[in-house]
Amino acid sequence: MRRRQPTHQFVAICIAVALGIAATGCGSDGGTADAPADGGAPAETTDDSGGAGECGAAGDAGSIDVFLIPSPSSTSIQSFIPAFEAETCIEVNVSETPYGEAHQKQLLAYEQGDGQFDVAQFDNTYLAAFGAAEAMTPLDDYLADSAAYDIGDFTAGQQDYGKYAGQTLGLTLSTEPMIQWFRTDLYDELGLEPAATWEEYYDNAKVISDAGEADGTIMGFGSSASWWWMTLVWSFGGQLYDEDLNPTVNSPEAVAATEYFKSLLDVAPDGAISANGDDVTFKFLSEPIGSMVQYSGYYGFVDDPAANEFPGAIGTALMPLGEADITHLAGWNIGVPADSKNADLGWKFLEYVLGKDNAKAYLESGAAAIGRTSITSDPALVERFPYLELLSIPDSSRIERYPQLKVWPEMDVTIVQEITNILTGENDVQTGLDKLNDALGPILAAENS
Repeated sequence: MRRRQPTHQFVAICIAVALGIAATGCGSDGGTADAPADGGAPAETTDDSGGAGECGAAGDAGSIDVFLIPSPSSTSIQSFIPAFEAETCIEVNVSETPYGEAHQKQLLAYEQGDGQFDVAQFDNTYLAAFGAAEAMTPLDDYLADSAAYDIGDFTAGQQDYGKYAGQTLGLTLSTEPMIQWFRTDLYDELGLEPAATWEEYYDNAKVISDAGEADGTIMGFGSSASWWWMTLVWSFGGQLYDEDLNPTVNSPEAVAATEYFKSLLDVAPDGAISANGDDVTFKFLSEPIGSMVQYSGYYGFVDDPAANEFPGAIGTALMPLGEADITHLAGWNIGVPADSKNADLGWKFLEYVLGKDNAKAYLESGAAAIGRTSITSDPALVERFPYLELLSIPDSSRIERYPQLKVWPEMDVTIVQEITNILTGENDVQTGLDKLNDALGPILAAENS
């Protein structure tokens, strides 16, 4: 699995398949996305009718094969299967493949075209690869006719999260914006407030570090560095490439973002230079550290006494604001493969598990939250899970996500390599970004080849 997730989703892997995704190496967090941790145990689902219900045995109405990636989201989905089978008499067969092999396996299955799967979970990072291969069924006609799913229960930006080339290829399986996390006890003791800007975020970390009771902050400076570096580039007003796919990672905005990223090492724990996506969360919850910026999907660990050494002392807030108001959004998708033999039944399963009526039960089953408006505005749920309010992304904030490019895996590896050289001092910021810009040129040029 990726992170053990409450769910980013996200480890960088490489898909070397006929789609032409060429990669020189693969980085792994040893866990996500969901691997961001949904956290918690799945809710127990019961069938009041006893057994398969009055409609007959499961399978009388057909069967579907569901492909999942081990994660709390997968566990939650499976907790709904007994009730679904009893209600519909559709038999559900589940197979799971670890994150590192899952996406390549799905693409290879599609190339064979024999309809191995009727439902498939995937990381949004690979939406472009799946879309380019025409591997997934567009779901827009289903959505237009589904009051049970109710696509209008999502904000406009989140409705677009599973779209490629204007078509919805995946439903949202988790909503995971980058948010600010902080130790409320330390902040109260030192008279600090959650940072509204990146300057304030650094200043808070410096105050905590200087006080000597804790380190100031932690971010992923290791094999997941692209998560945070991209976030800062976008927030500081930069972009990774222009509309013609020319790299722009050595712009003044990117330089400022990278200098800021490196400066945070001064107020980070010893050894933070190697911290990956999972490490950031586990260190923040188990060591004296004042703050972190991390995907919301990890929130499940806050309620896990085995992971959180500071119960009742973890607060959340919006990510600090930079020159641009952006939300870095990550999370899982799930959809119907294009070669499914039972697409309508696959949709029926998705509609049942992820529909509006089951949204609360899905959250309470241990999955990473899905940012439906009905969930993020529910007072009782927000009281139990305060971070839910942060999943309601306003239209004023520009949503950024992993580049929807087939060549993203190779880009990610290259970004991490060159940013690591900057963070370790092998290159100064400008020199390192110039090298990165040069390296990204031929990679991006291959996107349309």
